[in-house]
Parts: sequence; C-alpha cells; structure tokens
Amino acid sequence: MHSAIPTPSRPGSTIMAAVVAAVAATALAACGSGEPVDVGTALPARLLPGDALPAGFTAVPFQVDDMIAANRATLEQAATVTFEPEECRPTADAKFNPHLSTDDTVLLAGQSDTGTLTELISTVVRDIDADRRDTSGPCRVVTSLPTTGSLAGARIVTTTTELPALRDDAVAQSYLVRTDSVKTFPDGSVRARSAYVANVLVKTPGAEEFTLQLGIGGNEAAVPAAEPPVSEKEFTALVADAIERASTR
Repeated sequence: MHSAIPTPSRPGSTIMAAVVAAVAATALAACGSGEPVDVGTALPARLLPGDALPAGFTAVPFQVDDMIAANRATLEQAATVTFEPEECRPTADAKFNPHLSTDDTVLLAGQSDTGTLTELISTVVRDIDADRRDTSGPCRVVTSLPTTGSLAGARIVTTTTELPALRDDAVAQSYLVRTDSVKTFPDGSVRARSAYVANVLVKTPGAEEFTLQLGIGGNEAAVPAAEPPVSEKEFTALVADAIERASTR
C-alpha cells in the first residue's frame, strides 16, 4: 500500500513511490513546507494532452476531488495497517496529500486493456526525500498487514527498485521506481501488480517549482504479474517529456 495517485479503476488504492497507497511544487522558499503558493500559471497546460496518451490508452473521467477523497480514505486506512519493518510506515503521502486541492493541483488519468496511467502536477511541494526513505534501504521490501476493510487479513509484500534518476536543468529532484506488489489473501489466493512511478520536483526558468507525479501500472493479476503496460525505457522517456512540458508551458 504506498502512494499518492490512486488508479482510476481502483480509487481506493494508489500508485506512487509505492507501498501506501500506489502517484504529484511551490517556490523554493516554501520547499518542504507542504504549503501551496500562487504561481500565476495555468496548470492544465502543463499536463499531457488527453489525446497524446501512449498507444492503447484512453483518457477517463477521474477528477482531483475523486483523488483527494480516495487518498483521504487510504491514509485513514493506513493508520490501521501494520508495517514490517515498522520504520517503513509511509510518511510522504501523509504530508503531501492533505494540502492538495482543485486550486493547486491538476490530474490526468488514462486506462488501457492492460493497465492505468496517471499524471499529477501540483504547486504543493512533495517531500521526495521522505519517499526515498520510505521505499529504499531497509524499506526496499515492506510487508503491510491491513486489519480493516476489504483487504483485512491479507499480507501485502511490496518490493521497490530505484531506477536511474533523471538529470536536467529543469529537475530540482527526481525519484523513479518500479514497484512489485504481491497480495496473499486469507483464503490462500494471490494477486500481483507491477508499476512504474516517478516523483519529480520541476523548476521553470522563472523560478517556479512544481511537483510532477507520473505512474503507469499493470492490472492486478495472478502471480506472476504481467509487466507494466510500457517498458522502463518508454516510461523514462514519458517522464522526460512530462518534465519538459511542465517546465516550459
């Protein structure tokens, strides 16, 4: 269970640097504060156009309000989840998600026969160092044990693999990962899902800064999970394009 961007087909879950759950920058002076600022720029123009999604994907109606409600429910549920190791309880989402609103955040969601895509851009700065702490080193493999809801009694093992960081004049910080999650239910059935997730702090020539989150995940399936709908190379290229668009529009 880790992240900030819920998949449009499963709004109660998330995709992001990856174990809460699943997928999202202000002026430099406010960096790390979580407080939004008015950057005076229309955010929607910085998103990938809905008709320019990767082959096989179609834009679907999934609004910022839907995401905020789903993330709130996920964070509430996370409070009842046991994490092993305990120090790997996710923190980045808890600091980031409550500050998102329709005034400071825009969202694009796409769906294909094989998976989902979400892109989020916000004037709220995400603590990417917290993402790294939550999902690397001793937290690279995390077991979560939900005690309430539809996943009560399940055992979820999420493995996070860091991908090469993107370096560019427009990148203040980046963290790209692949996540592989395996759920074992009380009845013995097993489901798995793999995804790519990027969290990037993007800066513009005018000293504006945005949080960019991009996630692409495959549908949940029997073990072993299918590969995500795009390759690692294609995902990295999509993130690079998203950075250019967010920093120059």
